[in-house]
Amino acid sequence: MKFIKRHISLIFPLVAILLGLEFFIVFDRTTDTYEKSLSSDYSIMIVAKDEMSIDDFKALDKHILGVKELPKPQALKNIYLEKSKNVNKAIPNFYEIKLDNLLGIKALEEVQKNLSESKSIKRIETFHSTYKSQYELFTFIKFSFGTFIFFMAIIGFFLIVKQMEVWNFMHAQRMKVMEIFGASLFLRSKVLINMAVLDAVISSILTSAMFVSLQKMWISDTQMEILKEHVSDVFLFSDFFILLFASIVVVLIAVFLVVINVKEE
Repeated sequence: MKFIKRHISLIFPLVAILLGLEFFIVFDRTTDTYEKSLSSDYSIMIVAKDEMSIDDFKALDKHILGVKELPKPQALKNIYLEKSKNVNKAIPNFYEIKLDNLLGIKALEEVQKNLSESKSIKRIETFHSTYKSQYELFTFIKFSFGTFIFFMAIIGFFLIVKQMEVWNFMHAQRMKVMEIFGASLFLRSKVLINMAVLDAVISSILTSAMFVSLQKMWISDTQMEILKEHVSDVFLFSDFFILLFASIVVVLIAVFLVVINVKEE
């Protein structure tokens, strides 16, 4: 019980930081797949008076990944056409263009501008309004989530520093005696470092356990398709080492700031 009381004040904010970090990792991992899905589902429609190859399109813009020519009857399926060579020649060529990634609004407008420079292209349909609404919503969610995680991490870090100051005060007399006998700064701070690293390990294990439980119990039964499709991405074994490294770095920085501040005083 004494151990819990002594360490809970550090473990709690550290777990909060690690939860935020892991949520950000999972969010980035799942949205990266979702972003690729949006990119693969999106296409630009081109109407051209002349036949064009994929090389012709790629020469116009570097973001063009693939080109698919649409059959003329499919493109004009609501129009009755006689089987005449002259009529077929008069019908323009229709193409479906895929981009290499999910571009920003300005980048998409630049693609449209580059394509319009071709004299062979008569019309370009980028479905700008639909694309813009989806992209801006996607960007806003990512920004909001990242901002929330950032401020939560800042608050958690200050709580960790405060706890380090408490620990430093508890061991101040012992550290002062060691300083008198010529002990180095690292040696004087060894107790704080050991306690902080121990709590970092505990916090990493607790955070990993939470996400494994989340992965096994809740997400497997959820009706949210984006989560069900990426259950395996919610927590990877390598995430534990990322959390462990991040937690150790955070507590060591906190120890360093507290010890240096005390030394200057």
